[in-house]
Amino acid sequence: MGLGSEFLSILQDTVKLADAVERAIIASAKLQEKVDDMNLRLVRVETRLDTYVEIANSNRLSAK
Repeated sequence: MGLGSEFLSILQDTVKLADAVERAIIASAKLQEKVDDMNLRLVRVETRLDTYVEIANSNRLSAK
């Protein structure tokens, strides 16, 4: 294998690697958006649960 063909092979591998890294970055960004959305939804669920617990506790105290 000559020096020129070896250089071209390395260059092709570099381009493939750069493409793979770019796709991984895009996939990671999409996953981060999903995680952020889930986090916001979880916060809303926790807030509702806390509210329901407070209401249940106040009803329990006023029933006595």
